Amino acid sequence: MVSLIAGAIFSILGLLLRAWAAATINKVKVLSTDGPYSLVRNPLYLGSFLAGSGVMISSGSFFLLVIFVIGFLFIHFHKMKEEEEELYREHKEKFLEYKERVPAFLPNFLNFKMAPISFKRYMANNEYRAPLTVIAIYIFLILKYIFFN
Repeated sequence: MVSLIAGAIFSILGLLLRAWAAATINKVKVLSTDGPYSLVRNPLYLGSFLAGSGVMISSGSFFLLVIFVIGFLFIHFHKMKEEEEELYREHKEKFLEYKERVPAFLPNFLNFKMAPISFKRYMANNEYRAPLTVIAIYIFLILKYIFFN
């Protein structure tokens, strides 16, 4: 039960970070640098990492957690690199300045700048699917805990 609760806390934090990032990002050729993007360059990926790690912690399997972390890092760090190359091509010096100031994956809270939050933007970015998926997984994990523990 402890692993279920501890994992749920990680998952909730990850989903909140993803929601905040999705509600502030403007994907129309604008470099997002405020809100969660002032703390970390990849808040959506960090949120996914926290949410996924939480699910693995909740599963009670250290092996699954290790496999998830390795797989996530292998897949997403490559994707982050590709996206940064695209951002550089699009924004040149503005992106280099941002990259120098804001870490890629581990947040720096000293540079925080507030950003407007838009529920419309959250919905347009289809972010509601992430919590629905995690809720479905947790229903399964709770049922597993109830019937097989």
